[in-house]
Amino acid sequence: MNIVFSALLAKGNSFEIFEANKGLRKIGFFAPEFLFLELGRRVDKLLVYTKFTKEEFSKAFALIKAEITLVTREEFADKLGEAKELNPKDAPYLALALKLGCPIISDDKGLEEQARVKVLSPSEALEIIYGRAPEQ
Repeated sequence: MNIVFSALLAKGNSFEIFEANKGLRKIGFFAPEFLFLELGRRVDKLLVYTKFTKEEFSKAFALIKAEITLVTREEFADKLGEAKELNPKDAPYLALALKLGCPIISDDKGLEEQARVKVLSPSEALEIIYGRAPEQ
């Protein structure tokens, strides 16, 4: 979720990921279905700190929502136990990544402490979108 939160705060790498991918379609984005409920509860806080105007924020939020496929908890519930052992705070996101066999895009250092799910930084995700191999 932090990548979406970051994207809604400013036009940095996190926002560019969604904006660039809209046209290039290099990455499929998936998130637990509650993602937008969580963000909805934080909209007032986001509006205080965002570098977007209200109109820009609404457009950015719509762009991001259109890029993400929401997945029901039932679809990755069988991976939640394993994910909780890796990182209880971010277990739903890790469980979904385990289920789909995909990396997570995040700049959360806590997620990088586990080794089961690959974590891409926003810069690495942009390298994929723009067709450059991520640095190893």
